[in-house]
Amino acid sequence: MSPVTAQVVRTMGRRQFSIIRSLRQVGRSMESHPFERLPVSAKSAPADWGRQFRRVGSQAVIFFPGMALALGWPYLPYLYYDGRV
Repeated sequence: MSPVTAQVVRTMGRRQFSIIRSLRQVGRSMESHPFERLPVSAKSAPADWGRQFRRVGSQAVIFFPGMALALGWPYLPYLYYDGRV
């Protein structure tokens, strides 16, 4: 065994095992960015409300007619067959 590997094994053997620490490390490794403080030198971007309203509006154009069709389809055959089924 190489001296570096032996030192790592000795260090790992002396450390206390903590489930909470292990779970925290797993959670941090799944983040899309490292967990750290935001730099003070960079200013945050201003809110782009126009873009937000356009995005929500374009989703609403699909959502509301789609939900009306999904929830109202039993009423459409009733109107088509005029209650003669």
